[in-house]
Parts: sequence; structure tokens; C-alpha cells
Amino acid sequence: MPRIKAVVVSFDGNLLTVMPDGDKQSMKVGVRPATRILQERQKALADIQGGDFIGATMTKTPAGALNAQEVHIFPPALRGSGEGFYPATPGSSRFILNGTVSEAAAPLLMVKFRGAGGDGAKCIGRAPVNPLNGCQGNATIAVAPGAPVIALVTGNKSLLVPGAVLALSILAGPDGKPVTPGLTVESVTTPPVPLPAGPHYAQPARAPAAKAARP
Repeated sequence: MPRIKAVVVSFDGNLLTVMPDGDKQSMKVGVRPATRILQERQKALADIQGGDFIGATMTKTPAGALNAQEVHIFPPALRGSGEGFYPATPGSSRFILNGTVSEAAAPLLMVKFRGAGGDGAKCIGRAPVNPLNGCQGNATIAVAPGAPVIALVTGNKSLLVPGAVLALSILAGPDGKPVTPGLTVESVTTPPVPLPAGPHYAQPARAPAAKAARP
């Protein structure tokens, strides 16, 4: 499902007009009653507790250590979303890990997750739809001081004001016109992180940029 970064131009309660990053022409996207609206909220590493379902964007050292660049705490309704350990994009040097925190001992997070194949530390891939399939994995990630920790909390349509920066999923509605099943209002500013080739979140600090990460 395509997911774009865009700025709100206007919203009439049902139809959202946005300016996608890199485009010179706005687009209209339908917002349905079932559309999930989330909002970012700044948190600290100490706020992450055992049992939380998180998503981390990471790099891997030559020795195999995982270093988090950004950590998101998902709401209970999104538990299991995107679960697994996989490259951010095909061939990327950045990785996504979505799973449940088994232990938090700053600066480390121990995470359990369901993947596609392998077991334990070798379990990789995105979890299959059938909960009886796949593997049970575990990983330890280091969260450096200053790495953004962001909670995603339930929002509402009042947040969709002109100038708001969104990450929104797009699909074709019954009439073929674009609608969004879910979007995130990106209200937390995070610093840019210099990375090797194959970026997944490459962008200046919260400037509009294409992004495919969260529900």
C-alpha cells in the first residue's frame, strides 16, 4: 500500500487536499469514518516498558550489533502491525524491527518478534499473516542518547489543519478515487541522521519527504 508524506492544504471533513512532497500539484484524498488517525507524541527511552509493542529503524554494525535511529511506541490497536525484522527497503542497509519489548534496560531494548523464517537470533523477515506460521525471534537493540522515541496515540479530524505534516497510506476507493485507511500527524521534530546508501527515512528534520513506515 503506497504511503506518502504530504502537507495539508485544506480539509472539509470528508475530503483532504494535500501537497505531496516533491510535487507541485495538490491531490485530493478521501477520509472515511473508518480511517485511523494517529498523532505523534514525544517520549523518552525510560517510558518504554516491557510488553510495549514498538517499531525501530536501525543500522547494523559490521559485528552485527543493532543501533536504533528512531523508536516508535505503537498503541494497543496496532499490536502486531508490520511485525518482523527486515530491510527498510530491498537491499537497504537500514532495518525495521517491529516487536514486543521483553526487557528494557537503558540503553538496551530486548525485543521478541514473529518473523518469516529461521529461529531465535536468526529469525528474519516479515511475519506471515497466519499466526501459526513463521518463526519466533529475539533481538537486542541499542538506543543512543538523543535517538527519538515517539509514541503514536489516537488522534481525530481536528488535527487535519492547513500546514499539518502527514504520513498517509493511499488506496483506491470504490469509485477509483484515492482514499486513506490510515494516517499519522507528524508533530514531533527529529534531527536528520546521516546514513549510507539505501535510505528508508532519508529527509531533513521532519521536512516533507516520502516515507513508508508506520500504520
